[in-house]
Amino acid sequence: MNLDVNLKFEGGYLKPLLISDVHLEYVEGLNNIEINRYLDGVKNTSQTIESVSNFVQHNLDSENSVLFGIWLDCSSEHCGTVRIHSIEHSHHTAHIGICIFDKSAWGKAVGSKAIRVVSTWALDTFKLRWIEAGAYAQNVASQKAFLSAGYHWVFDIPNKYLFDGVPSIVKVYAFGSAVEHLLPD
Repeated sequence: MNLDVNLKFEGGYLKPLLISDVHLEYVEGLNNIEINRYLDGVKNTSQTIESVSNFVQHNLDSENSVLFGIWLDCSSEHCGTVRIHSIEHSHHTAHIGICIFDKSAWGKAVGSKAIRVVSTWALDTFKLRWIEAGAYAQNVASQKAFLSAGYHWVFDIPNKYLFDGVPSIVKVYAFGSAVEHLLPD
């Protein structure tokens, strides 16, 4: 992975996350039940500097994922992450996930700006035709962020996943050239 990537958006930028970027507020945010409510893997285990650093290193070593930190222009530490993962080079598809762990950045369109710039970069860099995002039906903020970033709702998955122990709908959104034929005229 080229670590010199720096993706700018109005008010901030993204760059691949390094172990040296892991800070206590990041770890504490991942452990905060209000923040991790919709993050399946994270909330199942208490996060530590070591576990988060291992996750960052795993992504640095991966050929099928890129983990970006999201920085606001006014901050020295990142306020969130956006990850392109499960890149299928043979199908030209990938998945995306985002977490804004600094609550002071909530409601400022940081998520949608980060999603848009990293999705466009991923389409070009990996020659993708489809980037997919899933959001629990209860996660309205995430759905709005993906729609605002240019994603389109493509289908629902009912009852497959559990949210707070109850079967839930997961809404699936997609971005890319393969989505265009699914849209109404």
